[in-house]
Amino acid sequence: MNQPSFTIIDQALFESVSQKALASERKRSNHNFHELSEVYQRFLNVLTKGTYVQPHRHKQPAKPESFIALQGELGFLLFDEDGNITDKFLISSSGPIYGIDLKPGIWHSLVCLSKICVCFEGKSGPYNPNTDKEFANFSYPEGSDGATLELKKWEKLFI
Repeated sequence: MNQPSFTIIDQALFESVSQKALASERKRSNHNFHELSEVYQRFLNVLTKGTYVQPHRHKQPAKPESFIALQGELGFLLFDEDGNITDKFLISSSGPIYGIDLKPGIWHSLVCLSKICVCFEGKSGPYNPNTDKEFANFSYPEGSDGATLELKKWEKLFI
């Protein structure tokens, strides 16, 4: 894919990616600003209420990761090796916490708390779908009944 020399990040782009997320079975959509082979991956990650993000980490290869809420709110969860929640943060485009930067290898997940949450995400590349994420054994796979129940529990943590 040949990327333009710049991309304006505006409300029209938010709305375009949000429509894709709302129409998606997974209830989320990405808009990449990078080529998959680039060493710095940067993209909009648009989540809609009810999406389940299975706890995961970026360990092999080790990748730091940053999230910034540009519109909406999300709950950000950190886990230990046994699946216990060690920290939770309300990340919101209206603050006081706007984002989070993670070191490599930290188990984490997201919960969309608003109808739509638009995040800017950055992490090391290049992107390889076979090695990008390590999903947690302590978590439920996406699409399972357990995932639906887990998401409901996580949402209650932020009420």
